[in-house]
Amino acid sequence: MKERIQRFGKSLSSMVMPNIGAFIAWGFITALFIPTGWWPNASLGQFVEPMLRYLLPLLIAMTAGRHVAGDRGGVIAAVAVMGVILGSDIPMFIGAMAIGPFAGWVIRSFDRWAEGRIPAGFEMLVNNFSVGILGIVCALIGFYAVGPVVSALTVFLSAGVSLMIEHGLLPLVAVFIEPAKVLFLNNAINHGIFSPIGIEQARQTGQSIMFLLETNPGPGLGVLLAYWAFARGAARSSAPGAIVIQFFGGIHEIYFPYVLMRPAIIVAPIVGSAAAILFYSLTGTGLTAVASPGSIIAVAAMAPKGETLLVLAGVVVAAAVSFFVAAPIVKRAHLEEVKPVQKPNGTVIGGTSRAPRALEGPIRTVVFACDAGMGSSAMGATRFRKRIEPLGSGVRVTNSSVDTIPEGTDVVVCQSQLSQRAGKAAPASEVIVIGNFLSDPALDGLYGRIEGQTRASEAPQSEEVPAAATPAAPASEMLTLQGIRTGLAPVGKEEAIRAAGALLAACGYVDGKYAEAMVARERVATTYLGMGIAIPHGTAEAKSRIRRSGIVVMQYPEGVDFGEERAQLVIGIAGAGDEHIEILARVTSALEDEEVLRRLKTTDDPRYILEKLAI
Repeated sequence: MKERIQRFGKSLSSMVMPNIGAFIAWGFITALFIPTGWWPNASLGQFVEPMLRYLLPLLIAMTAGRHVAGDRGGVIAAVAVMGVILGSDIPMFIGAMAIGPFAGWVIRSFDRWAEGRIPAGFEMLVNNFSVGILGIVCALIGFYAVGPVVSALTVFLSAGVSLMIEHGLLPLVAVFIEPAKVLFLNNAINHGIFSPIGIEQARQTGQSIMFLLETNPGPGLGVLLAYWAFARGAARSSAPGAIVIQFFGGIHEIYFPYVLMRPAIIVAPIVGSAAAILFYSLTGTGLTAVASPGSIIAVAAMAPKGETLLVLAGVVVAAAVSFFVAAPIVKRAHLEEVKPVQKPNGTVIGGTSRAPRALEGPIRTVVFACDAGMGSSAMGATRFRKRIEPLGSGVRVTNSSVDTIPEGTDVVVCQSQLSQRAGKAAPASEVIVIGNFLSDPALDGLYGRIEGQTRASEAPQSEEVPAAATPAAPASEMLTLQGIRTGLAPVGKEEAIRAAGALLAACGYVDGKYAEAMVARERVATTYLGMGIAIPHGTAEAKSRIRRSGIVVMQYPEGVDFGEERAQLVIGIAGAGDEHIEILARVTSALEDEEVLRRLKTTDDPRYILEKLAI
């Protein structure tokens, strides 16, 4: 049940988080130019209503549609959400979150049904008309069903909030907010529940308290200050850094492990949040727009004109109350270090705790994963990347959402609450569980392993190479000149994937049906890696269609659309057994040099590509 709630929360936040920049733009325009803003301007104030009514719901719906069905899903979702927008007289954020995934599912279902049924030469006609016709149908559903239902729901929720405020009960929502945040549902409850209600209230009154319920950095600050003052060991030494990241960076996830290591401390942020909400209710204070992330900088920026000190005072109240409640708990506990809520070895594979597995090769890629892939994971990856940089190890450190960990990742680093999801998303990867992105014994252990393998690689090598050290398939057999195509004209994603599959078959790596398995794999989750590179490959069920391991390289200088990104290198992969992991490691290692990567995307010499990738 907990996992389902987390997935639902993830789906909500994934629709909004990529568009936070647009929300901030709208928030600044609102704070500056409305009649009660800092610099009232009737002309510039005209931006506010169209952005709120059309732009933001369109972005949410398109993002949701793309997650489900790529570019076609984004287009049909944009058509469908217009019905929702026009079917109501209030901003349709919740409606966009409902119709966007639905429209994407509709077009994806149609595409699966139509696969193999479209006569040659009619593909473009069917593709265009299917999006148009089904988009109209979804828009009508949005206009007559989704819009009115969401309007009624929003009115009901807003009335409930108003009733709670009138009777002084709003502080009680802190009992729900803080435990939900610690379960990594902070983005979901903020952007999926409070923001839509707050935006409607701000539209009517110019501000809303809803924007301060989840984003207030005070409760977490109080917990971290208590650890800094009264804890021992790593818990105390790591607290100052966590304070800076949480309070100024707005990454609230950084204080969750401090709560989870001593669950009784959850009382502190609950009481602190309730005290701040009571303060804001009594003073009638709110924000003009969403403050995201929940940094003191963002909160202050969205404060209404003349109420900045009141907004900041509420943060101080939350921090003070949270500190005084947490202090005796921390002091009594005498915690010595931040430990993950997991078995001591700190490693999870496939969702099950066990001793660390021995990698078949050296560590080449490390992925830090969090719920949204944008906050704590980005911070953790940056810090660890800088830490190992002096080693010159060549290990690639990046970050991603826990549900979209790139295939071929050697090591995944995440917090304990996300370990099972990480194990399912990357079953072939080693998952290291940590309690704190700033200071954790598991990170020290990972650093030691990378340092050790780097020193080993620099040691003089014997002229005789043991047979066991020889790869199962030499690189010269995995990539040949026959398997490289340069200067290709841009095509659609599935066409490019099928072309890569056909070339794999022509090179003798797979049979003729493997290409369809590659397309099926892409529909489950994108194989776009980043940096203009995609690595399409078949599903697990298609292993029997692989004759021997190999790769082919399709170069599209103008790029092929892979969702929101364009891939100039489409590297088709066929890995017999688990050999595709070694292939990915080889390719990743060869692409570390930015100049080499640039030339790989543009060169018309296939021998250059062979030289750089067949290492």
